[in-house]
Amino acid sequence: MAAKEIELIKDAGVVGAGGAGFPTHVKLDASVDTLIINGAECEPLINVDKQLLEHEFSQVYKGMEIAAGLVGAKRTVLAVKEKNKKAIEAIEAFSADGFDFELEKLGDFYPAGDEQVLVNEITKKIVPEGGIPLMVGVVVINVETLINVAKAVEGEKVTGKYITVNGEVNNPMTFKVPVGTPAKLLIDYCGGLKSEDTVIVDGGPMMGKLIDIESYAVKKTTKSIVAFKDDSIMAQNWKREIKADLKRAQAICLSCRLCTDLCPRYLLGHDLYPDELMKRLYKGNLSDEEIKNFDYAYLCCDCGLCELYACVVDLSARSVFNYLKGELARLGVKNPHNRTDLESNEFREFRKVPVSRLKKRLEIDRYDSPTPMASFDMQVDEVKLYLSQHVGAPSVPAVKEGDTVSRGDIIANIPEGKLGARIHSSIDGVVIKVKADQVVIKK
Repeated sequence: MAAKEIELIKDAGVVGAGGAGFPTHVKLDASVDTLIINGAECEPLINVDKQLLEHEFSQVYKGMEIAAGLVGAKRTVLAVKEKNKKAIEAIEAFSADGFDFELEKLGDFYPAGDEQVLVNEITKKIVPEGGIPLMVGVVVINVETLINVAKAVEGEKVTGKYITVNGEVNNPMTFKVPVGTPAKLLIDYCGGLKSEDTVIVDGGPMMGKLIDIESYAVKKTTKSIVAFKDDSIMAQNWKREIKADLKRAQAICLSCRLCTDLCPRYLLGHDLYPDELMKRLYKGNLSDEEIKNFDYAYLCCDCGLCELYACVVDLSARSVFNYLKGELARLGVKNPHNRTDLESNEFREFRKVPVSRLKKRLEIDRYDSPTPMASFDMQVDEVKLYLSQHVGAPSVPAVKEGDTVSRGDIIANIPEGKLGARIHSSIDGVVIKVKADQVVIKK
């Protein structure tokens, strides 16, 4: 039975819906002690999972039961922030027989939803440097992913995505749209932008990526589309170039250590010291040999606290770490950090960053809309389905231009022998374009 369910999940194209996009059929083909359901949703301004727990918990429960059975978990824990009262009420009011789980109420800190942080919060175990929760007998899975797991076992393919639209829009809300929907349609459906001078991101203010609103389309991993003013703190950081960050680091670092003291990985005992990196950049440009000395950049989780919260002189250790990861890969240097004898910092509990303070620091508390769950009634006439919207190799087109497809039909397959995910048409229509990176379907 387990093999059949894994195959159904694979066939449906289920991937991590929380942003990472790891193929779920691979994640659940494991044996662990603990299954953690990640309902923390720690990025500010995103309200998908908490509303799914409130309105769709029966489906989440089905997915939990399936996932727990597949991995053989002795313990299943649903982690939700204590502040999300309506979600907790819905969970506690739900009645079902035969499957027990624990409800863990988390504090409102960032990044509570980081899977390594979450594993430590729930189990007190620490994932090895450069490792994954599986190494300590844990699988972490997102709330929306579990809904897709439940539907996959019933034969339904992943063709839709729940998304929060927030920020500089006139009517913020959360809804489900076909995968591949143009992002501009979502902004239009929410009453358009409040001002012309804006930047748009896929994701939240901390880890979101700038997108071109005229060409970008929703992926299976898209959690939110958020608009910010062009002169906002986040926008200014996203637009900075690495050359400028390296140049600034030559002269400005105060050696205050705050970036390290608040780093989630450092607090879990990892050998990651953002302040040491910034102090050693006094030379500016780095030679290839010097870059090899910064292999601990691989331990950075890209949470953005060092850049957007900790640094008082506007430096960006995160940007430098991401630059170094690319350079290390170019030089063929793999991550050598894999220590398992880790101990969390004794002050970790007192250094958790409250989301309320983070929002004030970023000046985004004005966007604190509940973004209520709504129906998306706008007709989507054309979808752009990216062939790489998951961890692993890009999918291989299984259609050609001129083919007629129905919603749920496979339009791209997993490459032979590779890690990947299938992609399905999200609307009925005709394939009008097949490119190296996308398939476009029109009604």
